[in-house]
Amino acid sequence: MWNQFPDNDISSALSTLVDDLTHFDLQKSSLCSTTITPPTTSVASLAEVEVQVEVDEATTLLNSISSHFSVKPTKYGGRGCFANTDLAQGTIIHECSMPLSSTIARPFRKEVCGSCFKFLYGKTLKFKLMSRKNKQNNSTSVSTSASASDSSLALYFCSQSCMDQFIALDIDDLYRESLLNVESLFLKGLNEYQYDLERKKQEEDDIEAELKLENELKQAKDIELFISQKSQEADINCQLQLSKLKPKQRKNFNNLIYLIPKINENEYMEIKYIIGILFQMYKRDNCENNKLSLSSVSLSSLELQIFQLLQSNEIEKIRKYPYLLHSYTNKIYKFLKMSTLEKLQSYITPSIIRSIIGKSLTNVFGIWSIDEPDENKELLGYSL
Repeated sequence: MWNQFPDNDISSALSTLVDDLTHFDLQKSSLCSTTITPPTTSVASLAEVEVQVEVDEATTLLNSISSHFSVKPTKYGGRGCFANTDLAQGTIIHECSMPLSSTIARPFRKEVCGSCFKFLYGKTLKFKLMSRKNKQNNSTSVSTSASASDSSLALYFCSQSCMDQFIALDIDDLYRESLLNVESLFLKGLNEYQYDLERKKQEEDDIEAELKLENELKQAKDIELFISQKSQEADINCQLQLSKLKPKQRKNFNNLIYLIPKINENEYMEIKYIIGILFQMYKRDNCENNKLSLSSVSLSSLELQIFQLLQSNEIEKIRKYPYLLHSYTNKIYKFLKMSTLEKLQSYITPSIIRSIIGKSLTNVFGIWSIDEPDENKELLGYSL
């Protein structure tokens, strides 16, 4: 069950929930024959026409989502969906076969299906998709006798068909291995170096850096510029640290473990969600090199186009919760840059990651448990 939850609900339920994206190709052919004598007027007119073309294309695309509503500006800012006609109670105004990306809260990852989000209320799902590394010791992807350590590195599904659907939409196990890689590194952050003095010092430095960044943010005259600068600094620092390692060393996460920041469960959720969007971008750009159906690739490409049009609330969110800037730049971004698989690395840039995070803040839908008599609903995760 999906319900969109407003900004303040995200803040309370997921306290630390976290633009070089593809733009529309503007159709400029109609401008080629236009002659305007004054140079200054020509430049201004061209810019105005380009903006109008972009607005028109965006409006057309947004209004193609459903025949039941149109997307229009609201009187209080931003945009909203307005019904085109009176709608009867219970009318389904839009259906989505699957989200562009989703993430499940870690406490529920064994109880919520990775495809259909079916919730087993405390029971562990029977179908597990293991890492390729573990598959070497298992004749099938569905393992029933994995050790405790192996079973923690798996994606869970309610049925064979749901698991098969996930596999069919993957490319060379890239999405699977990326998600399991996050799980593995999160566990290492919890279990290893717990009493390691170097790790303890890193955590102390992390707290100090967070407080320093908060103070600098509060004093910044231009918050947007400040956020942009800190995002670029985080990227440069990551590249500098990686440049000190040999190519073979970079592929061995044991050499990176001290460079990869320890993340909390909210950051864990955000990182998995971001990886889902990055994978969709990779799938769009590599559709000719994989066996995915054209309809599947076309659908995700269309959704990515619509994704570009979503409003980012990054500035407003960080202004309200300054501590998030440290989480976004020095933890989430650094974790992604240091640990994400090579095929997705080209998409990990400050502008792309900032855009993904900013657009998730007020556009994601909650994945909720179905109402039960005398019980509260559980927030299981979120999706876009």
